[in-house]
Amino acid sequence: VIMNKGAKQLIHNLTPEIERKCEQIKLAKKEKLQTRLFLLLCLLVVIVPIALVIFGISLSVFIIPIIFMCLSVVMLLPILLGQQGGKNYEKV
Repeated sequence: VIMNKGAKQLIHNLTPEIERKCEQIKLAKKEKLQTRLFLLLCLLVVIVPIALVIFGISLSVFIIPIIFMCLSVVMLLPILLGQQGGKNYEKV
């Protein structure tokens, strides 16, 4: 299939914009995954101590939540740092 010069030029001009949009989509997916992981860790901070109390393991009630909170903070930092200024889009 032979494309005319106008179509080739249009594709050539839009390629950087398409690539930038793909990067934005990838970043949004990564942030969504990090948010879900953070929420899962927060849920575990609540569920694990309750389960340990039910099963009668008292020493771990203090140790395990601290470990989960530390992991939660580590997972949350990229999200917090990435959203300080809100979404930034380059102006062309």
